[in-house]
Amino acid sequence: MQYKFFPLLSFLAVAGLVIGSIGMFYRLLYGLNPVAFGSYVPWGLWVAFYLFFLGLSAGAFLVTILTYLLRIKPFKSIGPLSAFMVLICLFCEVLFILLDLGTMHRAFYQFFLTPSFSSLMTWMFILFNAMGIIYTLKTYFLVRGDIIREAPRQTGIVQSVYRLLAFGRTHYDHEMKAADDRRVHVLAWISLPVGLMFYAANGAFFAILINRPIWNSALTPLLFVVAALLSGGALVTVLTYLFGGQDIALRETLSIYLGRSVLFLLSLFLVLEAMQFFVGYQTGRTDIVTSLNHITIGPNWWTFWIVHLGIGSLIPLILLTFYSHHPKIVAWSCFLIFITFISVRYNFVIPDLAVYKLEGLESAFVHARLTTEYTPNLNEWLVSIWIISAGLLLFLLGTRYLPIVNFKIGGMNHAESEI
Repeated sequence: MQYKFFPLLSFLAVAGLVIGSIGMFYRLLYGLNPVAFGSYVPWGLWVAFYLFFLGLSAGAFLVTILTYLLRIKPFKSIGPLSAFMVLICLFCEVLFILLDLGTMHRAFYQFFLTPSFSSLMTWMFILFNAMGIIYTLKTYFLVRGDIIREAPRQTGIVQSVYRLLAFGRTHYDHEMKAADDRRVHVLAWISLPVGLMFYAANGAFFAILINRPIWNSALTPLLFVVAALLSGGALVTVLTYLFGGQDIALRETLSIYLGRSVLFLLSLFLVLEAMQFFVGYQTGRTDIVTSLNHITIGPNWWTFWIVHLGIGSLIPLILLTFYSHHPKIVAWSCFLIFITFISVRYNFVIPDLAVYKLEGLESAFVHARLTTEYTPNLNEWLVSIWIISAGLLLFLLGTRYLPIVNFKIGGMNHAESEI
């Protein structure tokens, strides 16, 4: 890891937690009263961020499958990082979706007491928890050897944590490593169907809503999968360039290889997106056209044309096409895709909710909560900053003090400490 950025990023994460705590305080004290969404637009910024982190976890999930199921050796250097990244994204996902619920405490027991196995939401709950358990175990078995070996070298609270995670073991031999490798391989086999069903279930959850014309399409689950792999793959490429190990040549080769994959996924996503708009406008249906117009010429048109298509698509498309052999440019291109992809998720969630489904409904009942005009307010942004900062801080602490990436001992790596 490039530890020169650790103090700055840690400061930003802590500052975000402090600033965002104001929004969290009001959300926990007053429920959903401080938010801007209401009855006609029941989902807002937090659902968009949920989908955003869902996509990021999918990219890291794919790398773990390539590494520990298909055993593609070049990815082994970023395998533990990818598994850990899945956990961080799942953590952010669950916070966003829980805080979006009006009575979020019910999520902790209602699915256990009265599960409905014909409901996609129940299966999303089951699959989410399965993913959390699988990747917690996978991450642990991937780093257990380093934890046991390096526990005596640590000091203070870090040593206490290492000894706790070592469960009293003081040695780690080849036989134990082989056993852990087998466990990781088995977990990779289990995670493949579980992960695919989890990501597909999220797409299907939107696709089956027949009164939402943009969502209600057989294309929606496919768009979900491609979008998830694109945004997640872009993030993994950036992390590979930054955390890919001491072997610079391997790190740059991996970045270039991943960049080509991201270029393919970006091109495929833009084609699918163009098909969605073309078919939607060709139908001539008022509800579909109005929803699409909300994206292209509505109040937030700039998030589609400038942020998504301009900064997040056109510039990376050009850079990844003509500078595909420059790892640093590839990493910057993927960073643009990853950082702007929230606009894609926002323009997926809001426009289909921002159209009255019954003519004259807007004048039948008049109330601040009975409108399709929605703009995230300060409280929603503060809560989002808090959750993102919490995820960033956990990621920084994990990669700094746990053997997730290039293992450090007192500020130097193991090889340096032996000199």
